[in-house]
Amino acid sequence: MSRRAVAAAGLVALAGVGAGVWAVARSQSTSTGTTTTKQTTTAEITQRDLTIYDETTATLGFTTSVTVSSPVAGTVTSIIAAGDRIDPGTVVATIDGTPVVAMLGDVPSYRDLSTSSTDGIDVRQLETNLVQLGFDPDGAIVIDEAYDSATADAVTLWEDSLGLDGNGKVTQGEIVYVPGHLLVDSASVAVGGAVGSGSALVVGRETERSFLVAATARTGAISRIAATGSAVSTGSVLFWQGFFPVVAIEGDSSTTPALTRDLSTASSHGEDIKLLERMLVAGGFDPDSGVTVDDTFDDATAAAVQRWWASLGLPSDATDITVPAGSFVVVPGGLFAGAPLVADGGLPAGDAVVLGLTTAAREVTTSAPVGDTTFALGAVIDVVFPDGTESTGTVVDVGNVATNSSNTPGATPTVPITLHVAEIPASVDNFVQIPVTLRVVSEQEKDAFVVPVSALVALAEGGYAVEVVDGTDADGVAVTHLIAAKTGLFADGFVAITGDQVQAGLKVVVPS
Repeated sequence: MSRRAVAAAGLVALAGVGAGVWAVARSQSTSTGTTTTKQTTTAEITQRDLTIYDETTATLGFTTSVTVSSPVAGTVTSIIAAGDRIDPGTVVATIDGTPVVAMLGDVPSYRDLSTSSTDGIDVRQLETNLVQLGFDPDGAIVIDEAYDSATADAVTLWEDSLGLDGNGKVTQGEIVYVPGHLLVDSASVAVGGAVGSGSALVVGRETERSFLVAATARTGAISRIAATGSAVSTGSVLFWQGFFPVVAIEGDSSTTPALTRDLSTASSHGEDIKLLERMLVAGGFDPDSGVTVDDTFDDATAAAVQRWWASLGLPSDATDITVPAGSFVVVPGGLFAGAPLVADGGLPAGDAVVLGLTTAAREVTTSAPVGDTTFALGAVIDVVFPDGTESTGTVVDVGNVATNSSNTPGATPTVPITLHVAEIPASVDNFVQIPVTLRVVSEQEKDAFVVPVSALVALAEGGYAVEVVDGTDADGVAVTHLIAAKTGLFADGFVAITGDQVQAGLKVVVPS
């Protein structure tokens, strides 16, 4: 990182008149002598923070490129255009005249679905999307892994909205699951072209990762929804429903997507118990190491649940501990809470999608020397965009592969750094990559008395002063006197000064 040139310029300025500092000889006291001058351009002594920044160049870019593939083989009869957006419910293409619709999910479409289908995560994924898209107006769907009559009714409404003859059955070719909102870069096949199952339809950039979290398996108002932008990890409370929290557990949601049954010491063995125990141990609720992370809910597990509930303000003296269904959902790692999709305090008619978890679609990347604490995990750094807009960046990843990019023997190796930016201006929307500036405070004087560097008077006897304007005489000539000024930090053409008579509001002479 390089110190901003302004600091060095301020030091050079003290060398003489040519750099903007007055070089004068005064025989009178620097604090009481009165003189006259025709130079009447003035500036006020102000009190504010004076800061020198270290700056480095970084790159803002999209984190993920996504290829959307055809779920079936056939002839492309229409396809979305480059520059269009793909959101849940968007028709990406038609294959043999049948629309292929994007929905949110991490599990690909792999079979036809109907009321005769066996249970599966793909059913839960479909139901979550149907509820979110508004095709369950009566709240009849139970978001689970079973395709029942309520699911079939919602599918019929959805298919009717596409101009199809809705029959409550979903063919594999009707849906393509995408991991978030996309912006299409290019179509991989033209209208009239043939595609195979799994062949690319379009390539796009992910503008927003999205993982939908639903409230299921219990009743009660939704409250205390996680703050938008807050990091989500194992044990994070996503929201409360009724009197119990719904927490996140990082893992493979395609295996065990959520807790779908009540758990107690009477429960049969299961992977859901192991997930709960892993969360309890990671959260520090097993201080005596009594919990064995397995698939058995025993007394040690119950005791850890008591401690967990006590930490959340729930009663902890119960003798029969039962963790209700819906108490946790399994989510991918590295996500953040998105904007709530239901009102805080709202009472849904049935199962409802409460919020989407997301991660930055665009991140800032740079490199830093190994051990540079400026870029420690979690560090907050200002990000300045080319249009001058500033935002806050947070270091979310510090790489563990060090390189010597300069190829200079003995040089300190660097590691890649990734920052999550809070707000990104619209001025960069059309750029896949764009340089930005990272800025951190190097030196700072808070509440300093500040004047322009050019207001400094370099005294012949040594030291510095500023020339304070007292008023004007009868001839309209400015009457001034010098007061001693000890210099501090130089930044942005200003200098911090101290002295017995230095105070805010005094007008000082500056060269015109």
